[in-house]
Amino acid sequence: MRKPEGQLAFIAFQSPTLVLNTPEEADWLHEIKYDGYRTELVVEGRQARAFTRRGYDWSHRYKRIVQAAAQLPVKSAILDGEAVVLGSTGLPDFQALERELGNANSHKLMFFAFDLLHLNGRDLRREPLIARKAALQKVLKDTAPTLTYAEHLEACGRDVFDHACRMGLEGIVSKRAASPYRSGIQTSWLKVKCIKSDTFPIVAFVEKLGAHPRRIASLYIGRWKGDRLLYAGKAQSGYTLDAARRVRERLDPLVVGKSPLSEPVEKPKATWVRPDVLAEVQFSGVTDRGILREAVFKGLREDLQAISAKPPSPSKRRSEGRHGVPRENILQLLPDAIAPPKEELARYWERVADQALVHLGRRPLKLVRHAFGATFYHKGQLPPIPASVHQLRVQKREGGEGVRVWIDDLDGLLGLVEMDAVELHPWNATIDDVEHADRLVLDLDPGEGVPWQAVVEAALSLRRILEAAGLESWPKVTGGKGIHLMTPLASRMTHDEVRQLARSLAQCLMDAEPDRYLLSADPAARKSRIFLDYLRNGRGNTAVGAFSPRARPGFPISHPVTWGQVERGIRPDAFTLANPFRPDSRRAA
Repeated sequence: MRKPEGQLAFIAFQSPTLVLNTPEEADWLHEIKYDGYRTELVVEGRQARAFTRRGYDWSHRYKRIVQAAAQLPVKSAILDGEAVVLGSTGLPDFQALERELGNANSHKLMFFAFDLLHLNGRDLRREPLIARKAALQKVLKDTAPTLTYAEHLEACGRDVFDHACRMGLEGIVSKRAASPYRSGIQTSWLKVKCIKSDTFPIVAFVEKLGAHPRRIASLYIGRWKGDRLLYAGKAQSGYTLDAARRVRERLDPLVVGKSPLSEPVEKPKATWVRPDVLAEVQFSGVTDRGILREAVFKGLREDLQAISAKPPSPSKRRSEGRHGVPRENILQLLPDAIAPPKEELARYWERVADQALVHLGRRPLKLVRHAFGATFYHKGQLPPIPASVHQLRVQKREGGEGVRVWIDDLDGLLGLVEMDAVELHPWNATIDDVEHADRLVLDLDPGEGVPWQAVVEAALSLRRILEAAGLESWPKVTGGKGIHLMTPLASRMTHDEVRQLARSLAQCLMDAEPDRYLLSADPAARKSRIFLDYLRNGRGNTAVGAFSPRARPGFPISHPVTWGQVERGIRPDAFTLANPFRPDSRRAA
């Protein structure tokens, strides 16, 4: 499938499944597991950008790599690989990489490329891995060492793994030679580690007494279990003198007066910090209580954390949080979200404005914004509002007056981009009559373990219930996990009346099959069941709007679909920022 030039965007990585043993079949390729930062290079029009695992633009940190990529003999390309620095032994050195990241022009920074996703307008992800690697090798002819082709072996997996461990490498990644490229964790890629290593939040440090300049002696680390932060142990070794100083200064603005852990532990020497900074830690095993054995610090994982182009001052960081967004402007922080570049978002709105404004125009909007390295549902005072974005004063439910924004043309959509808006969530009412809803929304939100076909069946069943009530509906994939059923309302109804109607319709489906559905958002009860979310209805309550991008890997779109497409099993992320008009067939069941 060919794509127009100028449309390339970050693609969420394919990731391997961690296993204990290498595959032994003959149809696998085996590669070194590089100890660095997973990186994606997007090359187009003699320009290049570099993205981290979570889609953050790190072009400014990889200047030499980006400059080399821009000189590749291609019109456009997307390369998947690892940013690495080789240590004195000739092996990838994670702490050396950390040091060199402070020098974007360092000649030591190298990019080991192991996959090619796009080339000269062609999407290669459906091609077999072995064919993609052959094309990649041709593209990277004579570009080493800055851009190096990652070789593979077609030998016995166990022999390759044993040799890697003897060399002191982290492990290997085995990949099916004929497999396509699919974002997310896949079993067609398997990783086997010689040593165990993972990422953990830092919860405290112990300072080296009397050291000038200041430095840490050890770190306390945590682990997340659901929304609870538990103690995971102490990393007492692995620090160079320079790393111990840098980590101490990195944690300084995050110091808090009490432990962030959900269950207290007695650590009288600890200086507690907000668990915003992540560390890569090696360990030999885990106890029954979840404590790491022989934990060794490897380095900070800055690539998994958002950074702002212009960091706030230390005093501002302390008062507003590490990302620099005032707390009073955050309704809900979205820590795992990623945002597309503004230029790409603007190009998208220019392409879809006519269709999008049918659903988004002249409605009060709730905004998901990306600013100062954070993505969040906005509340409170807005940033400077361009003239193309209109304001509506409304009475707030809790009392007092608030401001909502609305738009009615392409210039308004582009103005929202200037305001750092990524997702648009419209009211179920227009600005002409904000107190009465003109539509009803039912959100089918599947819990863990629910197959997609069950969501499709639920949507079709709800459609029949709506029809029996004399209501027509049209479906919309959310760009997230589920499907929205949108029902236009011919008569004037208050928001409370619509919410009661939505609940009664959802109740009909739940009463028929209570083991499959529920009307409660309680996470503990949602496993293997579909939450029939009628609470999207109500004054000021919203659902993501049709044609709105989502702040998720791959930048999927919330998109209207036909009932025929639903019956054929179209996936909720079938439309993307790069391809908003035609669903990706690989994302359909």
